[in-house]
Amino acid sequence: MMDIARVMIWLRWRLLANLLRPTRKRDTMERASRAFQVIGPIVLCLILIPAMILMGALGVLAGWFLPQPGDFHHSVVIILRAFLVFETLLTLLAPLLRAAQGSTPNLTRFLLLPIPVRALYVTETLGAFADPWLAIFTSAALLLPVGLALSGEFASAGVVLLAGVAVLAWMAGLGTLSASLANLVFRDRRRGELATFLLMVSLALMGFVPGILSTFEPSRRRPPDTKQIAPRAERPPALWEKRHEAPGWSRGSLPAWALVFPPELYVRSVAQAADRGAAAGLLPLGPLLLAAAGVHWVGARAYRRLLETPERASPRRRGENSTVQWPRLPFLEAPASAVAVAQVRLVFRSVQGKIQFCMMPLVILVLGILWLRRPHELAPQGIPLPVGLLLAAFAIFLTLMTLEGTLLNQFAMDRAGLTLEFLSPISDRDLILGKATASAILAASRALPGMLIAAAVAPGGSLFLWLCLPAAAVALFAVMAPVGAILSALLPRSVDPGRIGRGNQPHPAASLVGMLCNLLATGPVAALALLAVLLLKSPPLALLLVSAWAGLALLISLPLLRLAERLLGRRRENLALVAQGR
Repeated sequence: MMDIARVMIWLRWRLLANLLRPTRKRDTMERASRAFQVIGPIVLCLILIPAMILMGALGVLAGWFLPQPGDFHHSVVIILRAFLVFETLLTLLAPLLRAAQGSTPNLTRFLLLPIPVRALYVTETLGAFADPWLAIFTSAALLLPVGLALSGEFASAGVVLLAGVAVLAWMAGLGTLSASLANLVFRDRRRGELATFLLMVSLALMGFVPGILSTFEPSRRRPPDTKQIAPRAERPPALWEKRHEAPGWSRGSLPAWALVFPPELYVRSVAQAADRGAAAGLLPLGPLLLAAAGVHWVGARAYRRLLETPERASPRRRGENSTVQWPRLPFLEAPASAVAVAQVRLVFRSVQGKIQFCMMPLVILVLGILWLRRPHELAPQGIPLPVGLLLAAFAIFLTLMTLEGTLLNQFAMDRAGLTLEFLSPISDRDLILGKATASAILAASRALPGMLIAAAVAPGGSLFLWLCLPAAAVALFAVMAPVGAILSALLPRSVDPGRIGRGNQPHPAASLVGMLCNLLATGPVAALALLAVLLLKSPPLALLLVSAWAGLALLISLPLLRLAERLLGRRRENLALVAQGR
């Protein structure tokens, strides 16, 4: 088993080293970009180590204070319960989110190795402790018995140590089981895309529910009863402290719902061992060990099922006489129009494109509902601009932020399709114009519904100010379109458009520069509009100034597009290699 673990560690190290290994196929900028991607996990590891040390120290302090008399026991137990609930939710949801991001393991190659399935399951379970949340809890759970031992409760420390090992085994098994079930669902591409869409939309809607529900019932606090406060204040301090110092704070009875939630068994075992001794802590320990064994029994069979079932791609079938129709966009040459249509179809077929298209109107609608229910909290009194106009402007800004995944990596996201585009009779100019047109269509498809919903939910304001919004959108996009093409040519990154998360994000340096350029492009538009509205009190002048700036931005974009065209011509070979993941 140790040899297998050593081989797995060596394999992970070789994969990391090969990522940074220089080859003739990669230029200096590409090697630098790949090295920059590795810095993030290294920084995360450096942050994780102090967090583990801190949680270990807190575990020692909790173990030391729990057997001591005082009135702090319930606070420690409540904190421990809340932390375990958070850990359980992360253990369940993290594998689902990873599978939705496309990080499903390629287990077919492991089956070719002389490694038994049990050993593979054990390595998969031990790999769960590499998750930051489980690693942090491991340090606290293993060092909490040390605090009990330092306080003189050696027998209780042994029971708490067994309970900690049992709950850690249960969490590792739960994570492996959740990962196996998630991989079984997401290994089929179409089924995985549907599950990803439903999961992400459900999580987003759950985030909106508390804010909406809080607007229906105003919060009313009852004033404290003075009849109960007075006797408590007159009670002698000795009697109050004596009630808290008495043993029995751990509540010896075990509720029935704890049998279906093993973290509560761990909390009861720790509390009763610290309060009543080691014998009392053994009562919840038995069901906890059975729960850990049961989750590993189910997880091992799900993992074996994952290894034995083949992967399916479920390709989309077409009829024999079916033909693909490519609409011709006006004012564009045929090659540029084909590039634009292909880009739009690629984004709308991806999960992230569908989510962003559906969530943009929902975000504006929720903000509008909050304003209708509680206008004074969302928009303070005396604000010079109507709320609907601000919501529509926010929809435009949010559209450009969500468009970064397409705008800042518009070449490499085509993957093998980029090679076909390079081999086709498509000039660099047509490719740049086609990508820019596709980004404009995607931006309009997201910003327009948000603006219409903002106007319907919160109407009002000058018509000239509402007409400023399309001009502002043109000005912003005229700057970001060539900037996105330049960054896409300089800092490409191989992505999978069918997944979400980090695997579908542009290069980190490109994202940072793109965000700064977006803010810089927003500054002049906002300054001109506020100057005309607040100081000059003239909405028509605001429309005139913003429209003039939009025309100037279009003129500035022309030389930038020519620069992007020259960069694309020089980096064709490197872009094709990166797009194919080489």
